[in-house]
Amino acid sequence: MITIEEVKVYLGIDYADEGIDKRLEHLIKVSSEYLKGSIGGDFDLSDYRAKELALIVISDLYDNHDLNAKVSGTVRMLVNDFSLQLRMEMRRKNGI
Repeated sequence: MITIEEVKVYLGIDYADEGIDKRLEHLIKVSSEYLKGSIGGDFDLSDYRAKELALIVISDLYDNHDLNAKVSGTVRMLVNDFSLQLRMEMRRKNGI
């Protein structure tokens, strides 16, 4: 599981704010559920790509929480690539 401290470092948040902490806790849970659905339930956060993918998802959700936000195509491609790589590796690992 990713910690709030890791997310704050990733996002460049260097101050205490209870509201932001609650939002980040929520986004950590959302990213975990997203990755379970996208990659599979037993994805491994010790894999640096999986951890980076989780942080990217959290950052994207944190920064682009409204429908009017412009999202970088490069970030979306990176997310798709990481997700595909991890899914394929899990399939090979599980013999699927």
